[in-house]
Amino acid sequence: MSLPELSTIHDTYLLLSRVARDRFAGRLAGKLLLRVGFDAAGVATVVAASVAGGATLCVEADGALLREGLRGGLCDFVVGDLDEALRILKNEVRRGLPVSVGLGADPAGCVAAMIERGVQPDLVAADAAEVRAACAIFGERGAVLLEAGAMPEAGTSLLCWSVARDGARTMPLISRMAAAALDEGRVDTPARRRWLEVAPRYLGRGFGSRQCVRMTREEAAGFIATAQAATPAATIRMNGVSV
Repeated sequence: MSLPELSTIHDTYLLLSRVARDRFAGRLAGKLLLRVGFDAAGVATVVAASVAGGATLCVEADGALLREGLRGGLCDFVVGDLDEALRILKNEVRRGLPVSVGLGADPAGCVAAMIERGVQPDLVAADAAEVRAACAIFGERGAVLLEAGAMPEAGTSLLCWSVARDGARTMPLISRMAAAALDEGRVDTPARRRWLEVAPRYLGRGFGSRQCVRMTREEAAGFIATAQAATPAATIRMNGVSV
């Protein structure tokens, strides 16, 4: 399967966090996101939504692709029936818990069935031309239609780090240093701290020794100095350049 870049997952998460601040009192808990397609962009959306605390229904015609994602820890359930998917989602949405359900089904037929039955997601991410018009109905009913290509946070640059050994101990240590370096006055700081704390649970095995976060120049200066002194074996990059 095609995996997205870690930075894409991160920026998709920041987009969802901005939507949550603007539309849902700062939280995606108890909200349902419909994603059509489990390509790289779909994987990024599903993982990002789980990190943000939301529930996701991902409809993909290729059930084998969803099962591969399940084995890789990128989604929580894979089913072949809309009713079964909705039963799982209903329970977790009511409890305000993150969950991702992959539905192996024809996307156009599934979207049509949801519209007919009055199943209304809170957010929709659908790039495929064959469902875009139908998904616009969800928007008319109040859903947030997510646009492809999340814009980065203003005034920030992407910092990435990785470790070659002892990642189980070193990666959480570096993340705590990064969280401590974030400016308390920025509106996006709670979301960025949540990413550092929660993302490792949902990123799957493919990203175990890597992490990233967007920082301002001032935040980055403090973080880099602290992290390099405490973990000299780590590699830290800012905008792709080692620092």
